[in-house]
Amino acid sequence: MIHHLILLNDEADLHCEKGKLISGPNRIAIDVLGSVQCFSSRARWSQVALEAVSAQCPLVLARWNKEAGKWATCSVTPRTRYVQPAALQSLCRLSEKQATRFASDLIFAKVCNQHTLLRSYDPLLPPAPALRETSFSRILRLESKYARFFWPRYFQAASSDLFAREKRQAKTPLNVALNYGYGFLYHAIEWQCLASGLDAGIGLIHRLRRNRPSLVCDLIEQFRCCVELTVIRHLDEIHDKKMLAARFAEMMEERFHHKANNFRLRTIIRIVIESFVRALTEKSTFSPFLLHARDACV
Repeated sequence: MIHHLILLNDEADLHCEKGKLISGPNRIAIDVLGSVQCFSSRARWSQVALEAVSAQCPLVLARWNKEAGKWATCSVTPRTRYVQPAALQSLCRLSEKQATRFASDLIFAKVCNQHTLLRSYDPLLPPAPALRETSFSRILRLESKYARFFWPRYFQAASSDLFAREKRQAKTPLNVALNYGYGFLYHAIEWQCLASGLDAGIGLIHRLRRNRPSLVCDLIEQFRCCVELTVIRHLDEIHDKKMLAARFAEMMEERFHHKANNFRLRTIIRIVIESFVRALTEKSTFSPFLLHARDACV
């Protein structure tokens, strides 16, 4: 099954014929698609093709906005194939202690992964800070404190004179590239939540907000290091949007060490979210993604 189809050709003429999505010589059976992302501003979609693809899988149409300096996207998401009522009920009824445990796992995985990335450039750095406290407010303070430690060192490793992250309306190419890569992860995680029967709007760390999938914002934390690693590996291409799109598409298919095996990042996202569902429904241990030092090498 094709989990993710990325379209980059600006001259693409997409139409549907006998259950297949056709663009020039390329013919792909629609029923094998897990998701489609179109980064072609001038691609031409037939109405039949749009309806057929959006009925099969999530479809995101993106257009580069020169004035805003970022991608403008719209998504067409089909209804969740099935729902995990037990997982949703458990997620909504988590006790403060249980919710704090999940939040601790996610944030500490993010801190450990970013620290592993930094140590690939400076092996003399001390080990990652320990998470001794279980208070939710203390967990958030650890994340905030570590962000102030991480970003100046990351920008230094990237030979950049930046000192701060621009999360919204980024202007500098490095921050634009990071936000662009996080967008790839964001959509992949949201689609896997839908495929796993989860309501992406119910989160643990991020507050509920209208039209924001808070659970995706929670689960993405452990995978941010993959984008940061990809960007620093391809610094010479951060001004080329098409090249960046190709690199992030390659990132989703890159193999990382997880649970004593090597899996593609897309597969790891599925494994981690399935582990999250089992932790909710079967009271098993949640296993977040931890970056291996070998995979952090440039």
